[in-house]
Amino acid sequence: SPSGASTSFRLLFTMSLLGMPLMVINLGGEMMYILEQRLVAQKIPPEKARKVIADIVRTMYNPKFIQELFKPQELYSSASTRQIFERIAHSSIMRLSESSMDKLYDLMTTGFKYQVVSCKNGDELYEVTLNHLAALREMVSVDVVPLVETATTMLTRTYTELTGGSLALLRQTLLRNLQDRKVKVSPFLLDGIQNTDGSMVLQIPGMLPPNFQVPGQIRFVLESGEDQIVHYPLPLSSECHPHHPDARSLLGNNLYLKSQQRDREKSAKDATSEVKRAAALSAAAMGGSVAAANAPISTTAGAELNLLSTLLGMEGKKQESEEGFKLSIFDESRTEPTGGG
Repeated sequence: SPSGASTSFRLLFTMSLLGMPLMVINLGGEMMYILEQRLVAQKIPPEKARKVIADIVRTMYNPKFIQELFKPQELYSSASTRQIFERIAHSSIMRLSESSMDKLYDLMTTGFKYQVVSCKNGDELYEVTLNHLAALREMVSVDVVPLVETATTMLTRTYTELTGGSLALLRQTLLRNLQDRKVKVSPFLLDGIQNTDGSMVLQIPGMLPPNFQVPGQIRFVLESGEDQIVHYPLPLSSECHPHHPDARSLLGNNLYLKSQQRDREKSAKDATSEVKRAAALSAAAMGGSVAAANAPISTTAGAELNLLSTLLGMEGKKQESEEGFKLSIFDESRTEPTGGG
């Protein structure tokens, strides 16, 4: 009915006003996963890496910014959201080129989109956000932790009172905002969570949302008023199990850990290959092939499996000041934009 449609529209609009905190907190969590791993991969000195992480999180969770973020407001456009994160990233001693920032934002939004799409219900979206905040608390120094905890308190106060239906509408709002973000990411393809067209793979088996029944269970109400449950086994019946009250979503955790492990194994293999290759080049040089011996050897060919190499490439890493450093993209093959959807 017209009145019902009007009510639904009002509810959807109201929920859209609460989407910005979830968007920024989760995208920020994805950004920190990427930057933290890249700082390690580029062998940035630990003290300098810790300073970068602390400065970025301190800016992102500045009390004034967080207070403003939690005010009811419509979601920002993608361009405006990217601008926010560009400023946040550059609040540290690290600098990113324009192309690096574009890649960073593509990876952030792709990771977050996978998590929103994969949420089995609206409540899980809240848990995803809590997981990002918990990860940040482990990354930062002690003096920054209270800022993250304040945001966690505000998150709990804002979203725990919402109904399941309201959270589902909020998830729908975020999906509409992310629907045109479609970038292929190699580690996601390798891990089977993304298709070759850039769409996400839904993991259907596993734990069901609260109050959901295992597929294939049908309840009848008899004339006597009693319930009769009949089971019709389906392919998913053995792959899904009821929700456990103490269970917590795994979404929102670091999606790049498998990629990091693959990169370590590849690096070890490449190191062995480089030793053999160096020996062969030395032998060639002894035979007069000096040019071949002096040819530059690429040590990044095996980094194809490392998502973060495309984000903040190792080439061109230069100090802008005594303590600052600049990172830039050098490999365009790791993230590829596709059609919207």
